[in-house]
Amino acid sequence: MLNRKIIILVTAILLISRYGSIYAESLNLDLETAKRIALENNPSIKIAREGVKKSHAMVTEARANLMPVISGFSSFQHAWELPTMVFSIGGVQQKFKMGTENNLVYGINVRQPLFTGGAIWKGFQMSRIGRNIAEAQLKSIEQKLLSDVTGAYYGVLFANSALDVTLEALESSKKNLEQVNKFFNAGRSSRFDVLRAEVQVANFKPMVVSSKNGLRLAESNLSLILGINDSVNYIFKEKLEFTESDLSYKNLDELLDIALRNRPEVLIMQEQKLITRKQLSIAKAALMPSVIFGTSYQYQGMRDDLDFTNDDFYKSFNSTLTLSIPLFSGLKNSSKMQQAKIAIKETVYQEESLINVIKLEVKSAYFVMKEAEEKVETQKKTIEQATEALRLANLMYTEGASTQLDVLNSNLALNQAKMNYQQSLFEYNVALANLKKAINQL
Repeated sequence: MLNRKIIILVTAILLISRYGSIYAESLNLDLETAKRIALENNPSIKIAREGVKKSHAMVTEARANLMPVISGFSSFQHAWELPTMVFSIGGVQQKFKMGTENNLVYGINVRQPLFTGGAIWKGFQMSRIGRNIAEAQLKSIEQKLLSDVTGAYYGVLFANSALDVTLEALESSKKNLEQVNKFFNAGRSSRFDVLRAEVQVANFKPMVVSSKNGLRLAESNLSLILGINDSVNYIFKEKLEFTESDLSYKNLDELLDIALRNRPEVLIMQEQKLITRKQLSIAKAALMPSVIFGTSYQYQGMRDDLDFTNDDFYKSFNSTLTLSIPLFSGLKNSSKMQQAKIAIKETVYQEESLINVIKLEVKSAYFVMKEAEEKVETQKKTIEQATEALRLANLMYTEGASTQLDVLNSNLALNQAKMNYQQSLFEYNVALANLKKAINQL
């Protein structure tokens, strides 16, 4: 009996540890926390970071080509049949075997390129440029991710606000229905007024359900971008609001200048131009002579049997200087030079295109943000007007100076104004984030 209780207890503990966190885990989230989580968990960022590490390793590899290569070597050779030398002495041919059956050699080689027309040095410089490009690509991916996170985060805040608005509207319609029922029981309103009030309540209920589903979808999208479990229960510390930005006080020319100075894509294109020039230099280096220094220090032992001793080995030490002059390569080198020159022109055109795209992105984000600012202010005033209109409609209906239809229409107008205001807040915050991304300041 005791063993059975222990088994049940252990099983319960395992189930709680396995499944308890799924249903109990919650996360206090603000925008900065969301950005940090995304930068830690998103697969695209992880891949880009590995790319940076790889580029650093490639720099080390390219640097090694500038240094001497030192290698140890050893070889053993057995002659199954020794070569025979024949020569004549006094008209008599003499024959004798050359060498020994077994030869053992070991030693150290050193090889150092002295001149390659700059090819090795240019290759090293290209590897460092490649590292700079990888780091800039990481920054670009980070900005894209932060933009996606910001949009998804504000999407959830908007979905929350939309749900609050529909819940408020439903509650308001229920209170209106209570008031109409009181008037109906007192003989001050008709059955038709009651039916219209009931219809309004019924119409708001599916809107609440739709808003709840929209919130779940928005949270799932945010979880996907953050790279975390979709079952997490979010607790949001912020609500949609209007926060004035310093960027509102900068003119378009200032923003364009910031973007062209800070965007990682511009840096990448500049580095690409440097790479094409280095490639041209390497192509030219292939037409130049190369000089390589080599030296070898070795011991060689020779015996007919395998009983080698120290006395059987003799050392040798020699150095060589090798000059290689390219004479003909079937126009391969000149073709590479031509390709490199074309690549230089291509990067110039690509840079022009990139600058135009960035300018358009900044302009679009700037104008959308300014438009969203105006919408926020306009919709805020509209809510004030709609709230006052509803108050007056209720007051006049209570006094018998207006109809129930006026109250219903005023209620709908206020609900729409609140929804439009939340929509304008969402558009403003997303537009501001897009502008920050466009100038690389997210």
